[in-house]
Amino acid sequence: MISTDIRSRSNAEIIREAVEGVKESITLDFEGVIFISRSFTDELCNIMDRHKGVMELSNTSDLVHSMIKTVSESRKSKRVRPTGNYEMKEFKDMESLSSFLATI
Repeated sequence: MISTDIRSRSNAEIIREAVEGVKESITLDFEGVIFISRSFTDELCNIMDRHKGVMELSNTSDLVHSMIKTVSESRKSKRVRPTGNYEMKEFKDMESLSSFLATI
């Protein structure tokens, strides 16, 4: 259904549409897939979360398996973004921006 080099979230949409409404066991066969991007894997994890217990993966290469494991592990803890007191600067032209940047 999709390429052997999967780099886009839109590829996950193809899978999502194919499995939508399916209630029985689903196996995604990754035979021949040599690369999956982090963004695709994140979307794949969303799909797998929605189909827990009925979806499994087969024929994942070491690289594909490693990416899935890495993304799955990173999703277990929430990202904490520091909050702070930030000041907004406005510049009326490129010269004033350049002058400011030269000071930092």
